[in-house]
Amino acid sequence: MKCPKCQTEIPKEHINITTDVGQCPQCDTIFKISENLGTASEDGFDIHSPVQGTWIRKEGDEVVIGASTRSGIAFFLVPFMLVWSGASLGGIYGSQIIQGKFDLFMSIFGLPFLFGSLFFWSLTLMSIFGKVEITLDNIGGKIFTGIGALGSTKKFTWDEITTIKEAESKLSSNGSAIALEGKRRISFGLGLNESRKYYLFRTLKSILDKKMLH
Repeated sequence: MKCPKCQTEIPKEHINITTDVGQCPQCDTIFKISENLGTASEDGFDIHSPVQGTWIRKEGDEVVIGASTRSGIAFFLVPFMLVWSGASLGGIYGSQIIQGKFDLFMSIFGLPFLFGSLFFWSLTLMSIFGKVEITLDNIGGKIFTGIGALGSTKKFTWDEITTIKEAESKLSSNGSAIALEGKRRISFGLGLNESRKYYLFRTLKSILDKKMLH
């Protein structure tokens, strides 16, 4: 990050994200960090101009960046899962409930269908209601992937992270995830479309490059 007055590079010890204040050691100018966060890069990218389905906001001492995993594939997954669940689980377990008889062999036989239904229903719900949200402060951050308050959270400190890049994945039709790397590696963002993934990637990269939270 540079001083808004004299353009001197600001050392990280002169930046405090908690109080949203930075001070230039060259000209002693005191400025608000958040007011310099949204400056567009040379190629025109501006983190304060999120694309549809993404957001950025400040909550007290934290910066929150997020993206929805909502996708048009839900129009296919919902009817598919209703048929899949109704045919497989209804036929295997529903018949036992209706008849009031427990069949051990059929119950065991149906476990793969049960686990498969749970997995694909989670993908279906993520394609309708899911989100990826990153909360950052002066110490580090946490990455939440899920629906509402239900999901997984990965935490990190800034001294563990030195770079951010795209990581290829065979588990997503979108082809890649976002990876924070350094002393440890944290990947996230599978299920996001390319424009939302790009916004999260560039926003996090901008923060790291300016050493705001490092």
